[in-house]
Amino acid sequence: MRKQLFFMVIILLSASLLVSCKGDDKAKEKKDEAETKIQQVEDKIINLGSLGFTTDDLVKNWNEAQAEMKDSDKIDQISVRNGEFKHDVNDGMILEGIVNETTNEVIRLSIVKKDMESDNLNTTLDKYEDTIAAFFLLVAVTNTEEAVKDQDIGKVTYKLGLLRDKDKKINGTATLNNVTYKAEENERGLVLSAVEKRD
Repeated sequence: MRKQLFFMVIILLSASLLVSCKGDDKAKEKKDEAETKIQQVEDKIINLGSLGFTTDDLVKNWNEAQAEMKDSDKIDQISVRNGEFKHDVNDGMILEGIVNETTNEVIRLSIVKKDMESDNLNTTLDKYEDTIAAFFLLVAVTNTEEAVKDQDIGKVTYKLGLLRDKDKKINGTATLNNVTYKAEENERGLVLSAVEKRD
């Protein structure tokens, strides 16, 4: 009986040791999975590219372009949280973007114009002028290294659909220098975005 009891204790101890080892294996597997997911996210961010400037450069570029156009407020600084930022630049217009927090480089930059409906012709014309001005501001901020010709901006503006009839929804993509621009009307209003050109 004693032998049997001793034998049972050894079996139970062995089983509990095996279970605890198996628990360590599971913990290691979970840790490896988490590290793999983090690496995938980091790779995805790197693969998104860069517009070629940091958030500090963006503030400088924005303030220089804004001083010429006088279509928005100056920016003192941009606060990045979880790789994103949002900044009100004037009434009804938001500057937002995605940032690679490792390098502080801007991956994607957008200007969101809240849509304000009106049947008044002057207001409609103002809205049209505001849209073109917002796009020119985005081009000026994202193309500081290369000169931009007026005719190129005209072509891009047309491709994006910014010059179409007001009955048609804006939804277009165009490339200028090393930047791909997208214009889209959605529930937020008009979203003008810039990302690095992809081959």
